[in-house]
Amino acid sequence: MNRETNKGVVLIADDTAESLSMLNEALTQSGYTVLVAMDGVQALSIAGRMTPDLILLDAIMPNMDGFEACTQLKADVDLQDIPVIFMTGLSDSQDVVRGLESGGVDYLTKPVKIDELLARVQVHMTNARKTQSARGALNELGQPAFSCSLHGELYWCTNRALELLENLGTDCAGLETVLAREASSWLSRGPQKHSQMRIDIGSKTLSLRLLGQPYPGEYLLRLVDEDDLALCQDLRGHFQLTEREAEVLLWLARGKSNQEIGQILTMSPRTVNKHLEQVFRKLEVENRTSAAAVSLGYLSGIKLL
Repeated sequence: MNRETNKGVVLIADDTAESLSMLNEALTQSGYTVLVAMDGVQALSIAGRMTPDLILLDAIMPNMDGFEACTQLKADVDLQDIPVIFMTGLSDSQDVVRGLESGGVDYLTKPVKIDELLARVQVHMTNARKTQSARGALNELGQPAFSCSLHGELYWCTNRALELLENLGTDCAGLETVLAREASSWLSRGPQKHSQMRIDIGSKTLSLRLLGQPYPGEYLLRLVDEDDLALCQDLRGHFQLTEREAEVLLWLARGKSNQEIGQILTMSPRTVNKHLEQVFRKLEVENRTSAAAVSLGYLSGIKLL
């Protein structure tokens, strides 16, 4: 195999020296930096000091098994985003379910097939990086976003989401209660990306917008103020825009770049450009500065941005 570099750091936790050696060699030859542990206790210690990009975790080990190690890993705010792939020789499906319920994203059956291992490591590491990138972008842009399970269990929230919840007189536990009560059935019906539903939380009615699914069973959502929805409806009706065109115009009026608008609305900058072309035509302007001025002039007569 051709050696590649800088592909990421993988921590392997397995109490079998032969298995450790085989996995270490395969991953090293594929360009990964490899860390090794012989049990769950060592794995947690190493992860806490060196923060790997992904962990391969044997289910059955002495001192602390993989299930308990994964549970403790996911309870640590600094480590909970690391994807964990279980390796197990267990054939009982209940043990596979136990691994996934403890926080694992996937599992491999021993004896591990190297090609399958490398493929899954690459997929989950790429997905994790995309999720972290999206989370960082939403945080930097001040978006009230979060991810949760089908049943409303929160995985993470941006700083803006936490601030919004506090301003509404509630917190993460309050949001989880609302999600479990009002949003779980909606998510279970498989809504399309960008679909919305209203929820009453704290002292206000907000809308939830589905931004996507980073992983199976994980939902990325954004809290949308009803005032924003009203502004978009005003722009849409006055300028004869589509829903997405109105959203793009609203964020343009707030001084956001195409890239920032794309991150906020989960679309590519190219798609933002396509929407803006239609917006310019309908507003009868030639550029973004003029479009922003026209929209601001109209909105200032209705309500503040």
